Amino acid sequence: MKAFILAAGKGERLKPLTNDCPKPLILIKGKPLLEWNLIKLRSAGINEVVINLHYLGEEIIKYFGNGESFGMKIVYSEESELLGTGGALIHAKKYLDNSPFLLMSGDLWTNYPLQRLISHRTEGKAHLVLVREKLNPRGDFDLLDSKISIELNKKEYTYSGIALINPEIIPQETPSNKELWKDLLLPYAKRKLLSGEVFQGVVKNINEKSDIEELDVLIAE
Repeated sequence: MKAFILAAGKGERLKPLTNDCPKPLILIKGKPLLEWNLIKLRSAGINEVVINLHYLGEEIIKYFGNGESFGMKIVYSEESELLGTGGALIHAKKYLDNSPFLLMSGDLWTNYPLQRLISHRTEGKAHLVLVREKLNPRGDFDLLDSKISIELNKKEYTYSGIALINPEIIPQETPSNKELWKDLLLPYAKRKLLSGEVFQGVVKNINEKSDIEELDVLIAE
C-alpha cells in the first residue's frame, strides 16, 4: 500500500516561522513534522509515499530526497499553483496504484495506529478517521452503522486528516482547484458509500505557534 501526504500549503498562520521554512519541515522535538509521519508510516509497513508540493517544495525535496536514507521511496507531485486537497489527488493520480491508499495531512501529529487503517477492508469509497473537535463541538459528521452520515441533526465528529481512499473517487480530468470533501467525497457520502471510525487519541494539527509548544510537551510525556 502507498501513502499520499498533503504538504503543499503555505502555512500562513505560522508566519514568520514559515517565511523560509515550509510547514512540514517545522521542527518538533528536533525532527521535522513530516519526518515524524514518515517514521509512523514506515513502522506500519508503508515504504512508498507520494508527497504533493507547492510552497518551498524544493526545501522538502532537499531534506528528504528520494527517501532512500529514510528507508522509503518518495515521489513528489509538484503543483505550479495550489490545487486544493481534491485537486492534489487528481494531479497525483498517475503516481497512485489502483488499490486503496492511505491519505494524511502533512501538518498533523498523531498517535493513531496506522496499521489499523492499513488492515481495514472497506467496501465503500473511503474510510475516514473521525475525532471530536473541541473547537467545533457541533461537528460535521455522524456515524450510523459505521457509515458516514451528513443527514442526522446530531453531528458529533470532524475529519481528522487521516483516511483510507479508494482511487475510484479520483476523477480522470485536468487538475483544477478542488476540495477533497466537497468535490470528491460528498457525492459518495450522500449515497452512504463512506465508512468511518472514531479515534479518541491524539490528532494535533499544527496551525499556530502554540500548537508547536503543546506538541513539544505532549511528545515529552
